[in-house]
Amino acid sequence: MKKVTFFGILLLSMLWFPALKGQNKQMIPIEVQNAYKNGTRSFDGNPGPKYWENHARYRIQAKLLAAESSLEGTETVTYFNNSPDTLKMLTIRLYQDIFRKGAARAWSIDPDAVTQGVQIKYLKINGKEVKLPAGRYGYFFATNRYAKLPTPLLPGDSLVLEAGWKFKIAQKSANRMGNYGHGRFFIAYWYPQIAVYDDVSGWDKIEFNGITEFYNDFNDYDIKITTPPHYAVWATGHLENAADIYKKNIRKRLKEVAVSDKVMPVITQDDWNNNKVLKNKGENTWHFSASNVTDFSFAATPKYNWDASSVLVDSATGRRVRVDAIYPEGFKTFNKAALYAHKSVEFMSYQWPGYPYPYEHMTSFSNGTPNGGMETPMMANDGDPKDTISTANLVFHEISHSYFPFFMGTNEKKYAWMDEGWAAYLTGQFSAYLFPEYPYYQRYVKRFNTSSGREMEQPLMLPSNLFTDFNYYRVQAYTRSSLAYRFLRDAMGDVPFAKALHEYINRWHGKHPIPFDFFNTFSRSYGKSLMWFIKPWFFDRAYADQGIKKITNANQVVVENIGGLPMPVKVTCFYTDGSKKVFSKSPVVWQSGNRAVVIQTDTSKVIKKIVLGASDIPDVDLSNNSLVK
Repeated sequence: MKKVTFFGILLLSMLWFPALKGQNKQMIPIEVQNAYKNGTRSFDGNPGPKYWENHARYRIQAKLLAAESSLEGTETVTYFNNSPDTLKMLTIRLYQDIFRKGAARAWSIDPDAVTQGVQIKYLKINGKEVKLPAGRYGYFFATNRYAKLPTPLLPGDSLVLEAGWKFKIAQKSANRMGNYGHGRFFIAYWYPQIAVYDDVSGWDKIEFNGITEFYNDFNDYDIKITTPPHYAVWATGHLENAADIYKKNIRKRLKEVAVSDKVMPVITQDDWNNNKVLKNKGENTWHFSASNVTDFSFAATPKYNWDASSVLVDSATGRRVRVDAIYPEGFKTFNKAALYAHKSVEFMSYQWPGYPYPYEHMTSFSNGTPNGGMETPMMANDGDPKDTISTANLVFHEISHSYFPFFMGTNEKKYAWMDEGWAAYLTGQFSAYLFPEYPYYQRYVKRFNTSSGREMEQPLMLPSNLFTDFNYYRVQAYTRSSLAYRFLRDAMGDVPFAKALHEYINRWHGKHPIPFDFFNTFSRSYGKSLMWFIKPWFFDRAYADQGIKKITNANQVVVENIGGLPMPVKVTCFYTDGSKKVFSKSPVVWQSGNRAVVIQTDTSKVIKKIVLGASDIPDVDLSNNSLVK
């Protein structure tokens, strides 16, 4: 019997699986080809029979030194090597080294924001002191450090890392976390963290430079945080010692919230003013735990309001999720955030993505800046927008990240569109549901029209960390990708699209999907190849431009796809009798690869004028979008 080579298997798979039809070997990076060969990924989009992930258990004791805007801590990490490889080193992330003098950054920071970075007091591996290099593989780049293991870590074995550290919390040029003044702290990316070692790239050595975001394993956390007097803390996971921290009235309200659909105040300004919140007048140590999550963050602040409700997210099991909004007195719109957060979690659980919210709570913290937000597991660091629609969409967007990249552990560093694109698309669905008159997608289309087909726009499959232009990074991460998901739904139909999305979530939650897992799962679920859509939207430099080629004597309108992107076609026909009619086609009309489509209008009437397009369909050149007959 002849030996079947890997590429022979690839060829057969391209015939067998509709997912790969239309792909060729050059479209699949060598690392991904090797993952197929090694059995960690499958051509049909499933995790392979030999799929694995590494795992860690973090035990951290930290202290917030609010007066000096610093955090210090110690940690013990048990790291499990579930890979088939022998590891001779660890990649350790020190994200706050981005503020260190000389660190590589995507943009300049305030001179007063420059610090000494993360000060490592000690680092031990299996009880042996380890020195982190300070040369080329240390601070020359940005936030990664590399520790040589005293003894190689064998497959199936584990090690124990111990560390003590301290760093200044950014007050100026804060990047996704920091000290926002008035005692308001949001702390994320704060502890020495072992990077991901995965089946595709090995160690994740992509530096954090301020633009691209994060990529983490699913780990367990046992965290104790000591805070100054009068501070309250909200965090990823479950508060284990609420009875030691909060007074009885606060605990009573939390029990009421746990079964209530109604938004209720848990902590008010009156509670703070009358000393009815915390049991202790001095320091408090808050004990949190979280299992199988990709990161841990917390907010710490005095005198914040806390509004909350709970949402029934799974009718079959009766599971409810607590949904919080925390904010100081006098904010513009965030006093309504708890309501929008409740509606968000409910919408996500039953409509889009239509999958029960996966965590025990979700807390939206407002830092007081005008705009913007940043997601972490079960915690969001939000601004305080000036209008309620912006607040609602912001709250939803950050909560939606609970699915992508936290439940679905995608690599934001390489493929930001695998989470930001979904968050932007799903926010559009929520916005249309809650504010049907708000032009959410029209705004995205306007942005895309200014970038689509331009020199700096790059294909979605270009790794996001290679972008140095933040504006075009956002086009890739948010704009083009969200429109791709929207038009893919148009092409597939609502029911098949939802079915494929649920199949993707079921297969890959708690794991690390890559783009090919997404492509192949959707095609497999759909039952036929989607490469006619995927290739131009994700791999190519196709751009948004449709044009009217001609109107025939038989009242047929010929529309060209000049830019090559498969998008809907919408033609408005104005007749000489004063009437008009809109003709619409889904993107599936481009499935055969044709560059033009014929739309038949009413043959019993005389055409006066044809207008192509709509405000929610991008088009970079409108000069060929109208024709007078």
